[in-house]
Amino acid sequence: MTEGLSPDTDPGVASGAESAESTATAASTDAVDEALKTRTMDEAPVGITIADATMPDMPLVYANAAFERITGYPPAYAVGRNCRFLQGEATREEPVAKMREAIENEAATTVELRNYRRNGDLFWNEVTIAPLRDDEGRLTHYVGFQQEVTRRKRAEQAAARRSARVEQERAAQELLLERLDGVVAEVSSAVAEARSRSDLERSVVDGLAATYAGAWIGSYEPAAEAVIRRAAAGWPGDHGEGTADGSIPVDGDHDDILETAVARAITDRRVTIRACDDGTLPPTAVAAVPLHYGDALYGVVGVYTENNSEFDEHERAVLTALGRTVATGLNTLESQRTLRGEETIELQFTVMRHPLVDLSGALDCRLSYRGSVADRDRPTSLFELSDATGEAVRAASDGTPVEIHAVLFEGEAGCLVELSVTDDDFRSLLADYGAELRDVRVEGGVARFTVEVARESLARSMTDAVMERYEGGDLVSYRHGDSRVETRQEFVARLREELTDRQHAALVRAYTGGFFEWPHEATGDDLAEAMGVCRSTFHEHLRAAQRKLIGAILDR
Repeated sequence: MTEGLSPDTDPGVASGAESAESTATAASTDAVDEALKTRTMDEAPVGITIADATMPDMPLVYANAAFERITGYPPAYAVGRNCRFLQGEATREEPVAKMREAIENEAATTVELRNYRRNGDLFWNEVTIAPLRDDEGRLTHYVGFQQEVTRRKRAEQAAARRSARVEQERAAQELLLERLDGVVAEVSSAVAEARSRSDLERSVVDGLAATYAGAWIGSYEPAAEAVIRRAAAGWPGDHGEGTADGSIPVDGDHDDILETAVARAITDRRVTIRACDDGTLPPTAVAAVPLHYGDALYGVVGVYTENNSEFDEHERAVLTALGRTVATGLNTLESQRTLRGEETIELQFTVMRHPLVDLSGALDCRLSYRGSVADRDRPTSLFELSDATGEAVRAASDGTPVEIHAVLFEGEAGCLVELSVTDDDFRSLLADYGAELRDVRVEGGVARFTVEVARESLARSMTDAVMERYEGGDLVSYRHGDSRVETRQEFVARLREELTDRQHAALVRAYTGGFFEWPHEATGDDLAEAMGVCRSTFHEHLRAAQRKLIGAILDR
């Protein structure tokens, strides 16, 4: 039932489903005989074990089938042994000590600890143990319940790591910006509160102009090879430097102080400061601050000061941090627009040098993208491989950057696998540009990636990055999308049209009747009788409705 259930030995693992200490006993009737109770324990979906508390070292006297599914150890092996055989080097002492203390006090407890399966694999085990007493109140046995919670623990750990990284980045940024509390507060507030790009740009330049002589912000347009000023405050608002339409060219040679600073900031991706000593500009210096998030370049902020000495190295560091903050805000807004479908640009790239291309070539098969999941320590993708077996896929990927996490389905036409690519540069590019992956097709030595981004400038910038990063990379399709956000009512109406009356009726009855709760408030027999059909027909309608519902949510 539980590893080390003896008070004078180390306990290991018992089992873990949700439990609470209670003195209540279960009701029983003559109709529920001992054979039925035993069958219930044997077929329970959670591991159940019983240990003899009257014997030295408290050996197991019972283990059900779920215990074997969870641990890999059959009941024949487990019975007669203390459950500590599930322990190993990764088993922490704290939960073990908590179980030991509960056993010494003849009490119940629940812990989470790491155990080892029979094949040596580690897993997280949620263990609940509880004492059983005879009619005279003497402790005779301990019952344990086990439930594998590995996926949940991994998700919790990944969330904690992400939270720690975010906290570290936030702390570092606050330390860097401490010198200019006023402007930092203004810009950070603008980024946090902005609901559109124009709102963010106006708030940023107003905040900077409150500290400096003036400021402007512009978007980078690769097609025009220019920065287009979008908002200005302070001194720059009354002057028309750049071209007649307010754009600042960044290609070719530059004699103008402003053009030189902006062009260099875009090329080097760092704050560029130029002094104005010829008297053409009232301020004596201008700083061009690039706005880039990863490889995505959003534009430039121009900051003017009347005293060139203000732009020292510390000031450069502060402006660099401010530029990153603004770029992060712009990236977030653009990502939200992509997710809402307000404006999208679809790009198709072909890449000839990629780990997925190598895998396709080794198997002589086609890879088709079927979606992504994020419940592991890093995002993974689902791919359908034609004319390939799971065994062949694992063999072909061994020693390559492609890691096969699971083979989800295998049939005559191929298999469906969950995989990830180590140090996947393409996934990093998607994150940098706030882009969404829509499709991947790999065949004949070529990988075709279809992605969506929110703005044309991001699309062109991402295209340049793909061309530079991937040998043989090419843009084969560039299409503007004008999609409209589907309302909740429209989604429901569209789904209702896809369901037959019987499928809809089965879904409604199952939901309102508590069929999806556990334990079921209504059984399949109850609902089938209400519909006037047999149980198998009811489940056929319900599964079809569930498939359409899930498809409507997951499919594009």
